[in-house]
Amino acid sequence: MLSAKQIATCIALTASVVLGTVSTAVGTTQSSRGPNWPTFTAFTKHFTLTWWSWISDTAPLITAFEKAYPTIHIVHYQVPGSEYPKLTAVLKAGSGAPDVAQVEYQYLPQYVATGDLVNLSTYDRQYMQYYPASVKSMVTFSGKVYALPEDIGPMGLMVQPAIFKKLNLPVPTTWAQYATDAAAIHKADPGVSMTFFSPNDGEIFTGLLWQAGATPFQQTSSGAWKIDFTSPTAEKVAQYWGTLIKSGAIDIINDYTPQWGTDIAKGNFASITGAAWGPEYVLSPYLTKAQDNVWKVVPLPQWNPAQPADANDGGESMVVTSQSKNPQAAALFAAWLGVAQQALPIQTTAGGLFMSTVNEQYVSAFKVPEPVLGGQDSNLVFEKAVPEIGSAFQWSPWTGFVYGQMQVDLGKAAAGQESWGAALAALQQSVVQFAKTEGYTVQS
Repeated sequence: MLSAKQIATCIALTASVVLGTVSTAVGTTQSSRGPNWPTFTAFTKHFTLTWWSWISDTAPLITAFEKAYPTIHIVHYQVPGSEYPKLTAVLKAGSGAPDVAQVEYQYLPQYVATGDLVNLSTYDRQYMQYYPASVKSMVTFSGKVYALPEDIGPMGLMVQPAIFKKLNLPVPTTWAQYATDAAAIHKADPGVSMTFFSPNDGEIFTGLLWQAGATPFQQTSSGAWKIDFTSPTAEKVAQYWGTLIKSGAIDIINDYTPQWGTDIAKGNFASITGAAWGPEYVLSPYLTKAQDNVWKVVPLPQWNPAQPADANDGGESMVVTSQSKNPQAAALFAAWLGVAQQALPIQTTAGGLFMSTVNEQYVSAFKVPEPVLGGQDSNLVFEKAVPEIGSAFQWSPWTGFVYGQMQVDLGKAAAGQESWGAALAALQQSVVQFAKTEGYTVQS
């Protein structure tokens, strides 16, 4: 789904979904004959759970859950914008935290490291079979489960096919072809660029590193961290985009700015690298109905077509905080939101919500035409990318700092103030120093 910066535009959950009935099927491995829905045990104790998220209208979800579990009452608090400063403050204070909170995958490690999340292995491990390997890896730390996945953001490429067709260019399937097309497109019309590079968007750059196979962060069995932004793979990715920038074939512009939106509206980009939520949140806000069918989604270009790879850009999980007095009930609710047969149709209609469970493909609302894409069902493209997301990638406990430092160092490189190699080296040094200052052991 979306990162915190895009959530402010999130479309409310629709209440018009017909709620399913409670499934009694036993949860087993996925079958080619159809979904195996998980079984949720009976729960008769009376509890009230507090739930923090940035979703604006949770009434349909709460109604469905309380119908299945009438003894559990859910009180939802919408935390506008980014909830992390407030969540961090109440966790540090030792009181005031919710039972369940919505947390993006890249911010989970910081709360795991401080001991503020409940280990859900005892309560929810049986539901992990309903997620792909790459999703499970993002919520599992040292063999323990600390969150239940909700949605993900497999990456793809949004393109304007007419631009490529006009120049008799192939829609690129490799990054090598992408660079060749970029030069030809900009030469034919200097007012059009293949795409843009956003120094302010560390999330996209991280996704590109992930797809290429880079692992900037790895926690060892001893708990120490390996930090590596200067690997040959990371260098390859940075130099690739640096070369495109230097050639003038792509623009340098911060995304989610007025000028960026204007460029999309005018069709100044031939393609945009994005995630499953991209058509709804990157294209739709800036295009008129007359521009529907201008864009289509295709798979992300590959470094090595023989070994296709993808990455995850965005998505959230549900955690149970250490302050919860009802962790069993809270864990049940967290799991239900992500895998229950009743929950998925409601979640899927939230607008761009690509649920992380393998059963998502069996929800009718998942396979629907995307208006801004002229009726293309882009979810089918992103669905094929999910198994290609590498599970070796790890997030660090310092995502906020890393993204901020990326903006500084990658911004300098994009502006020609330092080389891309120097930018990665500076990023490496800054993150290592910050990690050590925060009390973490860094393994050289």
